[in-house]
Amino acid sequence: MDKLWWSMQDLKQQTGRGEDWLKENILLRPSYKKILDIDRGGFVYYPDRKGDPWCFIASRMSEFLEQHFAEIFMGR
Repeated sequence: MDKLWWSMQDLKQQTGRGEDWLKENILLRPSYKKILDIDRGGFVYYPDRKGDPWCFIASRMSEFLEQHFAEIFMGR
């Protein structure tokens, strides 16, 4: 059975990208954060403090990455 939730390590494995790249190009990008942030109805838990773990609903994060593939990788 696939994982229900991903950690940052899982996201790195799924995308083949490093944490800094993921933060810069997806997670902390304001237009995406509005969609992703659990505090705004999204599916990504943004840690409150340094050292707290990131958490992603795996199915919804995977769907987001597929839907936004061109934007993410072409910088649009």
